[in-house]
Amino acid sequence: MTTEPGAVRETFAFACGNCGHSWQATFRLMFFTDPLDPLDPTGQTTQEYVDEDGAAIRSPLTDAVCGKCGSRRVRVSAS
Repeated sequence: MTTEPGAVRETFAFACGNCGHSWQATFRLMFFTDPLDPLDPTGQTTQEYVDEDGAAIRSPLTDAVCGKCGSRRVRVSAS
């Protein structure tokens, strides 16, 4: 893997379909390139979300949980 991945900041708005709680969060989407062959400039790119504290997390688009009631009925939209 590359030692210096590319990164994009993304902010999402979340709304709980159970209790109505809403919030925003900003994440860094890190891109890593794993070369298949050191002589081949093409390679596979993987991505990883990192939260505001710097911890790697699962995609907030598929793994959102309401911090107020714990429901997984959360709608996510780009902010």
